[in-house]
Amino acid sequence: MSRAVVIGGGIAGLSAANVLSQHFERVLLVDRDGQDVAHERQGVPQVDHLHVLMRRGWLALGELFPGIDEDLTRAGAVEIDWGTNSYWVGRFGAFPRPPSDITSRLCSRRLLEKTVRARLVSNPGIELVERFEAETFRWDSSRRRILAVKARDGREVEASLFVDASGRNGPFRSRAVLEKVDARASYSTCVVRLPHAERLPFRQAYVQVCAPHFLRGGGINPIEDGLHLAMLIGAGRELPPGDREGFLEYARSLRDPCVAQVLSDAEFVGPIRSFRRMAGTRVLRPAFQADNFVMMGDALCSFNPIYGQGMTVSLLSALELGRQLAREGRTSQKRFNELVMGPWLTAAGEDLRVPGCTLENVSATRRLAMMLNTALGDRVMLRATFDPDAHQRAMRVLHMVDPPSELLPLALPRVG
Repeated sequence: MSRAVVIGGGIAGLSAANVLSQHFERVLLVDRDGQDVAHERQGVPQVDHLHVLMRRGWLALGELFPGIDEDLTRAGAVEIDWGTNSYWVGRFGAFPRPPSDITSRLCSRRLLEKTVRARLVSNPGIELVERFEAETFRWDSSRRRILAVKARDGREVEASLFVDASGRNGPFRSRAVLEKVDARASYSTCVVRLPHAERLPFRQAYVQVCAPHFLRGGGINPIEDGLHLAMLIGAGRELPPGDREGFLEYARSLRDPCVAQVLSDAEFVGPIRSFRRMAGTRVLRPAFQADNFVMMGDALCSFNPIYGQGMTVSLLSALELGRQLAREGRTSQKRFNELVMGPWLTAAGEDLRVPGCTLENVSATRRLAMMLNTALGDRVMLRATFDPDAHQRAMRVLHMVDPPSELLPLALPRVG
């Protein structure tokens, strides 16, 4: 049977389905939600908040969907140079802002998914099955291969390959043993209209949470239709408010005034939305294994969204899926596990600094790796704060263009 099933209609599922359509006669994308769901999608509960594609993620999106850059540009996505257009206040101060080759575009998660989904709708080899709430599998007699995925309403879909991209709240992930790092992070986000956005000295601003001393952060990011997303972040006991006056007061409390200054004459468009369930979790031991089943995206590793890694890792996982099928004609979960490890250590290590951060199923060895990764990162970011060349090199790694090994020379003491 030359049929594949993808469970989950987010970025991971959409990109996986696109890749599979090049290797299978028919691909079924089953999604618990429908296109007409307005807010609080079960599969993407943080849909209204900021979503960023890092430079490598943007390149991967173009590889998977040629020409989509032009589609998003026509729809209003905003080009950004993460050097000169970005005002980023890090742990040791504001980073240099020279022109860089680290560029991408910013838009709402809704626009990005809508544009990607439109590509799949036009693909005759892909069928979208909406409001299919996957619940269990039907196995062969050996319990080594899955024959079909079953929905809660009794529907059943057979296939020869199954990809779980059902997200952080997926039905099969809940039965796995998870490595969990919870810094009790939270968001509050509102769409705003800025009366003189073109006069700002930056296109994007970000005041980073820097635990243990600075547990509040925030940012301003352009999206389509001439609008911006205003975002406030809290970690530990800090909870960004959901009312306008509290929102503005919280912004004024940040260690840099850039966000508060921009918001002082902003028009708030729509409600302030909050998101609290932001713990990082990674599948340590899956509930089951099958020869024809793989996990990717948030179903495998759900990052604290503060760090903006999730969509980029999902797109890179889709490319890896295509490479495996092209080279070997089958899939291997091991490589997907390896792919998420670097970003996981970075995010979890930062979360570990937050007072009161809780850990579940994190070994002493893993915790040591997180702490060492953070210590090296501090040396790099200190240098990057005052050295434009070091900043450019660090940004290439943060945006996953270059491997983490490129940071080692920056972490070593200067000689001479």
